[in-house]
Amino acid sequence: MRPIDKGKSPYSKISNYQEAEPYLNKRIGRYCSFCEMPIFHVPEVEHREGKASGGDLTAWENLLYGCKYCNTRKSQKIKAGEADKWIWPDKDNTFLAFTYTDGIPKVNEAYLKTVDAKVLEKAQGLYDGVGLGHYPKNDSDKDKRWQRRIVTLGIAENSRRIWLKMKDSEFKEDELKQIVTMATQTGFFSIWMMVFQDDSEVKRELIKAFPGTAEKCFDTNGCAKLYGGELE
Repeated sequence: MRPIDKGKSPYSKISNYQEAEPYLNKRIGRYCSFCEMPIFHVPEVEHREGKASGGDLTAWENLLYGCKYCNTRKSQKIKAGEADKWIWPDKDNTFLAFTYTDGIPKVNEAYLKTVDAKVLEKAQGLYDGVGLGHYPKNDSDKDKRWQRRIVTLGIAENSRRIWLKMKDSEFKEDELKQIVTMATQTGFFSIWMMVFQDDSEVKRELIKAFPGTAEKCFDTNGCAKLYGGELE
């Protein structure tokens, strides 16, 4: 899960939370803060602490982007004062908390157990709460996050095959730009980072290309490192 840096609040006061949408778009890009799927239509401003259960309606620190699927599944699971029950992409290094083997997201239990059992519990809470690993039981299921993720995995893997042929050629820079373009269009930052996990050059470009990616979560080689929140 892409860790993000929203920065300080860009407004002193807004009358309704929908007014924060253009600021979120500028700061972190129009991607779901949880599943990382690009949001092409009707972006939903997500409240960490549910607005219907007492969460602050317009406070910048309470707002994220949510796709329809994650937002609906999360619903009011986190009420006012309960944000500490989960880890959050704008607070913790969520890139360390989950793995994406073959495009399937899972809680990184092996790592989190070395950190703190409470952190593992919080990561599991987020994972279950938004249905991050949801896979349909039948064809009528409208939640297509899994499908979009698998398609993106195929595109990323094909991009890597081409990159390996081009990286030592005169077309290197053009191909690198193409990778970045494809990645930002298809979304799923963590999928791209997984596919190019052995290529520091591409990872650095991906980190820069996705708006608001928390660069302090990564070292100069594009590898995840500890920072802030519960994962310090």
